[in-house]
Amino acid sequence: MKQLRFTTTKPMSMLGIFNPKEDHTPLVTPNDIGEFIKDDIKGTGAYIHGDAEELAGYDIPTFIDGNLSQLDLPIEDQDILMLLPRGCEYKCKAKLCTEIGAKNKYLITLKK
Repeated sequence: MKQLRFTTTKPMSMLGIFNPKEDHTPLVTPNDIGEFIKDDIKGTGAYIHGDAEELAGYDIPTFIDGNLSQLDLPIEDQDILMLLPRGCEYKCKAKLCTEIGAKNKYLITLKK
């Protein structure tokens, strides 16, 4: 299964979705963008969380390419990569959250 790659956008205010002048472009746009396969998955969204969020500077992932089904694989089988400016890349893992407030959302964290 193809590796899932993501980045994030520049941090924006909660009301930024209503401000068309706010910049929502991805932090990284690689030259080698491949196919994005959006299979059916169990969750309804995703957040960058923990140390990965600190590195990214924001908690909303922008998926670049790869297979979204990576999110549902067992952690040891996941191949998820976070791309950030200056060429920084970090291996990540995703877990489906069942807690109130983030129910049915994937929390993407660093793979240690």
